[in-house]
Amino acid sequence: MLRWLLILSGLGWSSSVGATTADPPRNILLIVSDDHRADVLGCAGHPVVRTPAIDRLATEGVRFENAFAQTSICAASRASILTGLPERSHHHTFGRPPLARELVEDGYPSRLRRAGYRTGFVGKLGVSIEGGRSTIDEMFDSFSPMGRTPYRKTLPDGTIRHATDLTGDLAIDFLESVPSDVPFCLSVSFNAGHAEDGDLEDHYPPPATERSLYADEAMPRPRLDDPAIFESHPAWLRVSMNRIRHRWRWDTPEKYDRNLRDYFRMLTGMDRNIGRMIEALERLGRLDETVVVFIGDNGYYMGERGFAGKWSHFDPSLRVPLVVFDPDLPADRRGRVEERMVLNLDVAPTLLAVAGIEDRRPASDGGAIDSAIRGRPLPIGGEGSDRSGFFCEHGMKHPDIPRWIGWRTPTLKYANYLDHPEDGEFLHDLSADPDELVNLAGDPAWREVLLESRRSCRRARIAASAAGPPLPRILMIGDSISKGYHRTVVDGLDDEAVVVRPGENCEGTTLGIERIEEWLRIEGGDFDIVHFNFGLHDLKRVGADGRNSDDPRDPPQASLPTYRRQLRAIATSILESGATPIFCTTTPVPEGGVRPHRDPADVGRYNRAAVEIMNELGIEVATLGEFASSRLEEIQRPADVHFTPSGSVVLGDRVAGGLRSALRRLPGKDSGRPKDPRP
Repeated sequence: MLRWLLILSGLGWSSSVGATTADPPRNILLIVSDDHRADVLGCAGHPVVRTPAIDRLATEGVRFENAFAQTSICAASRASILTGLPERSHHHTFGRPPLARELVEDGYPSRLRRAGYRTGFVGKLGVSIEGGRSTIDEMFDSFSPMGRTPYRKTLPDGTIRHATDLTGDLAIDFLESVPSDVPFCLSVSFNAGHAEDGDLEDHYPPPATERSLYADEAMPRPRLDDPAIFESHPAWLRVSMNRIRHRWRWDTPEKYDRNLRDYFRMLTGMDRNIGRMIEALERLGRLDETVVVFIGDNGYYMGERGFAGKWSHFDPSLRVPLVVFDPDLPADRRGRVEERMVLNLDVAPTLLAVAGIEDRRPASDGGAIDSAIRGRPLPIGGEGSDRSGFFCEHGMKHPDIPRWIGWRTPTLKYANYLDHPEDGEFLHDLSADPDELVNLAGDPAWREVLLESRRSCRRARIAASAAGPPLPRILMIGDSISKGYHRTVVDGLDDEAVVVRPGENCEGTTLGIERIEEWLRIEGGDFDIVHFNFGLHDLKRVGADGRNSDDPRDPPQASLPTYRRQLRAIATSILESGATPIFCTTTPVPEGGVRPHRDPADVGRYNRAAVEIMNELGIEVATLGEFASSRLEEIQRPADVHFTPSGSVVLGDRVAGGLRSALRRLPGKDSGRPKDPRP
């Protein structure tokens, strides 16, 4: 058919899934599983688990042997599936602001809906969306979320149904509701096989239908479970979340056997419901006009290396199952196992190509770095060029989950754990060492390969950062206390916001009222948040000559009425700039005298005046002064208003945490472009 010949311009990639205007629109069924290892499928040769419905899709379609999640965690991966962008471009994971509305508007559900598709969603969305339900309603005609916790739901009539079965019911309801002459895109996102993290006894609760499945089958031991392999990891990885959750799930024979058996049961229960959807499509006469895509959101450790969960850089964490059924696939292309590397980023471009919708993103250079950070239609028919490598990462900030960036090719993998510069680099020769047991980063013979891998990773990281919307911008205005903790804030908000400050000590309101307009324009201005603090310089004593004074009888640099007037004017200027202001209270002055003289009691008076002004103007107040007061002996220098280096880190962590919360509350920022009504 003509649609098999569609060439997607600008991508350097020919696709077998496009549709011409002469063809009727094809329907789309996207199915996403949770925490599903790539090899835990019957069609992938698993010795125990049975997945006949997915196996059928693979037999009549294509299974992708080398499919990867760019980031191995559900929030970031599902945002990538929606948008076709990597985490560093879409900026979304746990602890980050919602996925930007402008990206959602360019995601596959919104564009298909604008093209006339009936769009539906059932199950676990797993992504926080800017605008919440109002934005979701622009993505989907029908939205039926289904969470776990508990998996077994008590219905109003008293019956108990499993979330997996309810998800199947809702999916079939949607399929039956769509008129036969209307194209549809249904996204079904199962919670299975995610563990019930709050219940370590019934950790993987299977549906009743699968409750006794596999009861008489021996559970296979994990590969790579030699204790020496675990001990070979750096110390910080041995105490990470990968190990913590291993103790939850896999660390005793009884626990391992029970949990693995139930995990397999959950996945088979999901597969049974996929079979119900396929049967519904057949009954409705629509299977032969529906493309079905099945993918997992991330990989999973099932005891390998002494690990559980996902997150880290080894292949069991990154590899995902991916199967595509296309009813128009020629007979000689069916049942194929595709070996080329593909990504979760490729799902959105594939679904748009199915509908014959052009990729509107800026034209690419078609090179290795571009293909490493951008999704492109899957080679369902076996066409197209190889992907020479891809950028991978895990950017979520969690004390037990080390952050990393990496570069993977068919034969090499490089990873750099950002918070562990001493021993956080890995280089694996996948041709000779597919299990990634040997780290070659320190091997002199591999030095040139290491350097080139670093360069590839860096280029891809820069390109990925540039491919998405810009990060929010934060301006920090403050005195030497603020300067002391500024670096901690910058580091703490790395990859979340661009944090800048004037090069000078911003001192008090007297300098502030003179310079505020200049400060608001530094590095191009256009700040989303302005974090500002004035007070410590205002209340210090100055002599008649204007110089600092140690004499308590001399007046403060700015009297309280002057401080009020000047601070109000500064705050008003910040508001008028369009930024969200956050005022930070002044930290304490120790008793016993400091130079120049400051009266400890003045701190309270000036802070109260500032808080009163901020309340009147509707400006958020960060009570850093009160926070510091509660631990002053630990963090402040003796007889000094300044803080020890470790004390400045404590303050910086506090400020960064407050700014992170403020970023999540920011209203959507207008991109400056009109809303595009096209699909």
